[in-house]
Amino acid sequence: MKEVLKVKDVYFFQNEDSEHGFHLWLFPRLDWMEKFGRKIESVRPIMEYAKNNLINENDLRQVTETVKQLRLFFNQVG
Repeated sequence: MKEVLKVKDVYFFQNEDSEHGFHLWLFPRLDWMEKFGRKIESVRPIMEYAKNNLINENDLRQVTETVKQLRLFFNQVG
C-alpha cells in the first residue's frame, strides 16, 4: 500500500475470535484521518465517520480503483 498508493502508514489487524476462522484487516492511514488521532482507539471513530460521510459515487469509484491497483501489484509480485 505504501508503494502503490503512497500511503505513509498502514495498520494491520488480525482477528481470530470468530467461528469462521481469522480475518486480516488492512487499514491505511490517510491525511484526513489525522483529526481523529493516531492511537488504535481512533480506528472505530474513523470507520464511523467514513460510513456516515464518505459514501457517494465518487468515493465508491475511488475505492474500486484502489482495489484494482493493489490487485495488479500483488499479481505482479506474487
